[in-house]
Amino acid sequence: MFTLAHLSDPHLAPLPTPGPAELANKRILGYLNWQRSRKAIHVRSVLDAIVEDMLGKSPDHIAVGGDLTNLALPREFLNALAWLNSLGGPERVSVVPGNHDAYLHAEWKFAAGLWDTYMRSHAGRNQKRTASTDGFPYVRHFGRVSLIGLNTGIPTPPFFASGRLGGGQLELLGKILADLGEKKHFRIVLIHHPPLPGLAPWRKALRGARALQELLAARGAELVLYGHNHTQAINILSGAAGPVPVIGVPSASSSRGGADHLARYNLFAIRHDGNRWRCKMTGRGLRNAGGPVTQLEQRRITG
Repeated sequence: MFTLAHLSDPHLAPLPTPGPAELANKRILGYLNWQRSRKAIHVRSVLDAIVEDMLGKSPDHIAVGGDLTNLALPREFLNALAWLNSLGGPERVSVVPGNHDAYLHAEWKFAAGLWDTYMRSHAGRNQKRTASTDGFPYVRHFGRVSLIGLNTGIPTPPFFASGRLGGGQLELLGKILADLGEKKHFRIVLIHHPPLPGLAPWRKALRGARALQELLAARGAELVLYGHNHTQAINILSGAAGPVPVIGVPSASSSRGGADHLARYNLFAIRHDGNRWRCKMTGRGLRNAGGPVTQLEQRRITG
């Protein structure tokens, strides 16, 4: 059996104090929003409790769904690297960027590129990335369980948080899914933005979600994991080779909101039984604001 923990949108706090030059752009709006409301929502002690509980379950691998930063400040990327290191090495942790990690145009190697070792294909450990679209999708294999990481983070105008699969990612994803499907692998797609149309308001949605939906339906996948919406959600996409579970998770640091919005991570237990894959999801997180991390639900996802 293989176990995968999925958490997303930690929005790591505390926010480093930005200098005046760092706020002379879109960041000023994000900084005011952080001071006004977001810093009371994304609480580091909540995230630390989620992580402690998750590590206590000893998952085989951890998938982080993006938005580690808030304003994409240079110091935030360094802090996020240290946080990833605290979860485990690149052999144990995978990450994809989110829209907050691409808040502004920045040189890749000084931004999310600092996390490069957590975004490398197992078959391409020496690959070099010079831009945010290079090297995606990446693929990591754990026996016959394969994790496919996509990058939807793009700089956007103020008041937008949309995403896009650039750099030919959609075409490459189709080939990867087809190849791994022929080999009977359990294919997990890790993406930040909701991958289906209608799951996010248009200002925050994935551009080209319809094309991605059609590809997933045609090629198939055993599990699609996303974040961005800060909400627990399960959708089942009807695919040519069978149903495709599409599962969103709340922010791992969220201290406020209803049951589907409080901090949580999902643990997936995946095993091959006879001629079929079986997957069970256990949700763990806050049942009430200020409460302890506890088991929230268990359900069969496939099989």
